Amino acid sequence: MRKFEAYKDDLMKIEGEFAVDKNTREIVRCNSNIECEDCLFNSGCSERDKIRWLYEEYEKLILSDDELELIKTLNKVLGKEYKYVARDKYNVIRLYEIKPNGKSGTYYGAYTYIDGGVGSEGRILFPNIMHKDGLYDIENKCFIKE
Repeated sequence: MRKFEAYKDDLMKIEGEFAVDKNTREIVRCNSNIECEDCLFNSGCSERDKIRWLYEEYEKLILSDDELELIKTLNKVLGKEYKYVARDKYNVIRLYEIKPNGKSGTYYGAYTYIDGGVGSEGRILFPNIMHKDGLYDIENKCFIKE
């Protein structure tokens, strides 16, 4: 499914040009509900870029709001800026500041880990991040193709 199919109802509600909030990926009206620096298209805002984006394959967001909040909290507490997350073949969640080398389950580079990906009360964290899927780009909210 393409993005224009996934977002068709939202797009039909917009009168005038649309924008995409780069943090929430919500469709909003351009120039009224969003600042340019918060828009996914702020680097040029051309119709060509918007059309390309609409024809990209739609991918459902993988990280929940709670998981994103956990990463933000870790960033603040540890003074880091985690940009990537992966689960290794031993079920350990690894958070990376810079893009690591390697392939699914065997990434090399400095990381902070959450052993087993299990949080308080035994709740599984990051259930949609599986080692076979590879490295997940937190900022762009997508898996990196290897």
